Amino acid sequence: MIYRIKGTITSSFFIILVLLILSAIVLYPIWTMLFLGAIFAYGIRPIADKLTKYIPYRSVSIAIVMVVTILPLIGVLAMIANTLFNSAPALLSTAQKINLGSMDKILKSYVPSEFLPSADILFNVLKDLINNLLKMIIDYLLDLIKSVPMIALQLFILFASAFYFARDGEQLVSYASSIVPEERKDFMRRLIIETERVIKSIFYGHFLTAFIIGLMAIIGFQLLGYPYAIFLGLLAGFFQLIPVIGPWPTYTILAIYDFIYGNILRGVIVLIFGAFLSSIDVYLRPKLSGKYADIHPLLFLVGFLGGPLIWGLAGFIIGPLILGVAYAALNVYREEKTQ
Repeated sequence: MIYRIKGTITSSFFIILVLLILSAIVLYPIWTMLFLGAIFAYGIRPIADKLTKYIPYRSVSIAIVMVVTILPLIGVLAMIANTLFNSAPALLSTAQKINLGSMDKILKSYVPSEFLPSADILFNVLKDLINNLLKMIIDYLLDLIKSVPMIALQLFILFASAFYFARDGEQLVSYASSIVPEERKDFMRRLIIETERVIKSIFYGHFLTAFIIGLMAIIGFQLLGYPYAIFLGLLAGFFQLIPVIGPWPTYTILAIYDFIYGNILRGVIVLIFGAFLSSIDVYLRPKLSGKYADIHPLLFLVGFLGGPLIWGLAGFIIGPLILGVAYAALNVYREEKTQ
């Protein structure tokens, strides 16, 4: 019995298993940044490969691509942080100014008397929703400011891992391939291909769509004269990330704000503009994502909603990606069984 225990403890499988468990414990606090770094590396690597034709040093070409990619991102983040910092108190003040008295005036002017009781309830609910939403955003921003040192550490891990994944990714794939049994290599190869399609579908079909609509919203809100148009456009782009919802909460709240304060014309215009933004999504999202992976929108919806509950902001990428890859793996397995 003692010899069997000694043989088990000193076996290569047991030692490797213990070391893998210890490694997982070490990597657990930062695994989300490593995961995002790998995705970031996947995006910048093709550009770095083209640049390597002119710059023979691969590390230098990857560093150049990362700097060119990161600098605009840092500028956008700084602009966002400044806008949010300046707009948060004003947004809360605006929410507090939306009172029942002003709503009653609008109701009496535009709603028939027999519908006033029901309209009162509806507008009270909307007012509470706006107040709670703005307070939630401000509380989140305050917590975000307090966690700046940790965010800086996570960003360092993100960019460092992206650099090494982009530079040494082929070696990592070759090493992983050498471990996979020969009879399972075809399955893994097809799974990798499907995973790449899912990543492209998420990026082009969802993040690029949200970026385009967010940019259009910023321009539109700026032309309509709304204060903090950048923040409002970013909020519209953020809601656009979530399938089914889209940017309508942003322009609907703006229209309600205009109606309450008597700016009826701008309220109608922003509703028309918002309907235009929502209609673009119907065209852009299927057009961009359909080229790469035909995945049911419910998977993305559940991933976008469930991912952030577990992994925070990173969950907006990790959630739908995990579900999309799981869906792709099941498809590959099904095709393998039917052959």
